[in-house]
Amino acid sequence: MLLFVLCINPLLINLDKKLKGVYIRQNSARRTAIAYVDDITIIVTKPEEVDTIKDTLHDYMQVTGAHINVNKSHAIALGSWNKLTPMMDINY
Repeated sequence: MLLFVLCINPLLINLDKKLKGVYIRQNSARRTAIAYVDDITIIVTKPEEVDTIKDTLHDYMQVTGAHINVNKSHAIALGSWNKLTPMMDINY
């Protein structure tokens, strides 16, 4: 388990550097991704960030050999987000 955490950390750092993220409450840290065991929730605030995520994940998969299981992945549209925005073949 510790090995997985060490391997996933560079991905989380890159996402944090490249995404705008959100502030959950005033004076809190900015959140771009939430990781729990082998699940990652990525917070997207603009459609343009989908391409950033796609590129970052592609680089990570090239280096580690990991793959995203699109069949187990989900996207949730909150607020005024357009559900027609393609989300890497992940269903809303």
